[in-house]
Amino acid sequence: MKKHLFWILCALVFYTASAVNAQDVRVKCGFAVMNVTSTNVRCLQIDENIVAADGASREEIAKTQIASTILRFEDLEYIPSAIRPQVIFYDVNDLGKVSLSLLDVSMNLSDMLDNIRSGYGSVEDVYTQTPFLPYQVYDPTASWQPALLDFNNGSGIRRIVVFGDTVFSSISECNLYYAYQGMTDDGLYYISAVFPLTSSSLNGKPAAEAGQSGGSSDYQPSLDRLDYYIKSIVIE
Repeated sequence: MKKHLFWILCALVFYTASAVNAQDVRVKCGFAVMNVTSTNVRCLQIDENIVAADGASREEIAKTQIASTILRFEDLEYIPSAIRPQVIFYDVNDLGKVSLSLLDVSMNLSDMLDNIRSGYGSVEDVYTQTPFLPYQVYDPTASWQPALLDFNNGSGIRRIVVFGDTVFSSISECNLYYAYQGMTDDGLYYISAVFPLTSSSLNGKPAAEAGQSGGSSDYQPSLDRLDYYIKSIVIE
């Protein structure tokens, strides 16, 4: 009986794992391929740049349009936020065409990753200075949970970021985000993944205090799930 129970439990575990994996599909959007949730994921391709004038303010640069490939996770838009849940693939040449400030963002990230790979620093040493795209008028006020995540053609830095002084999980607009900023090994493409997060355990806490607590499962979607998506990326 015990032997039969063991195999029944194993079958249940296998079925559960299969069911979870079945929820994900491999999709291609332009030159990018990755695993995504199987429902309401939209592929967008923007072909036209809107160039920022020399000396443009941060507000003006933030309103520019950059040619890019976007995977928008519309099934995660139940979290109201200023930045939609999406993975954006920027051509670095297009960043430079729009604004030298945006080109600087990609160069800063590339230098940061090169230093980490060369042993001149660790993710923990530098993650608070990680650049952030899509370009925002205000920089994140706090960040935590850094990790270096590799994908097939490159690597980048994952962290949780906050815009503002307090972390909320259920308000009119979320200010808590999973942010991944990566570069392909050849330096041609910049990958920005931004997902709004909720966390009931962090609700209402000051950002500095919130960064001292919370594991992967304390966030929705979980950090492990989002990391899995990032690691599945391939640039063709």
